[in-house]
Amino acid sequence: MRCARKPGVPGGQVLAGILIAGTALLGSSCSGHAPELVSLEYRLNLRPADPRGASASEQLSIFAAVRDEDGVKDLAALHVLHDGRETYWTLTPETWTRNDRGKETWVGGTGLSPVDARALPRGLYRVVLEDLAGDSDETTFSIGDGIEKGAAFPVLRRTGDSISVTSKYPRTELLFLDASGALLRTVDAPRQPETLDRLYASPGWRQEAETLVAYGYDAERNLGVFSWTMNLTP
Repeated sequence: MRCARKPGVPGGQVLAGILIAGTALLGSSCSGHAPELVSLEYRLNLRPADPRGASASEQLSIFAAVRDEDGVKDLAALHVLHDGRETYWTLTPETWTRNDRGKETWVGGTGLSPVDARALPRGLYRVVLEDLAGDSDETTFSIGDGIEKGAAFPVLRRTGDSISVTSKYPRTELLFLDASGALLRTVDAPRQPETLDRLYASPGWRQEAETLVAYGYDAERNLGVFSWTMNLTP
């Protein structure tokens, strides 16, 4: 049994202090079992900064399949750290997104980006899963240099109530969003122009959906690319 092993952050004493202070508040006794990181999915996502796609912002999406014999409620935090640049994010049960896939529990988040920076650091990242007692499990992943080269933003076009999509990616989806930006529906992008009624499966998009975005991704390269957002309201 591992007890109170905190995620070390050799790249910065201040950052390490933040993490250790935060986890110390969660409890100091040993848990019955340490948490486990079973599997990891991550993706570098590019968003156009203007309609022409002349520049882009970068965001990280990361989800981990997790296990804890003491129960999922024993999990306290998922830390994502780039030691070289002292960049980190901490997701907790209050802030992470949980997806249950059969018997697997996945937790993580999207839209992670450095403060006041467009580009995510390249190189090695650590992912640390921590429970309420401070026991932890750790794995790593890497974002390679030049992964963004050759990326092309999908293009959405609208003619009346029909939508067409131009995308070079193996898989492209359409994301219907409401006025707050919350996801309403995800559908596969059509290969030929298609009506919004058919894509949304009803005329309900007229009252419910505010915007539409195309999202193309290459799972083998861990790369995703968004289109410029299309406004669906008059």
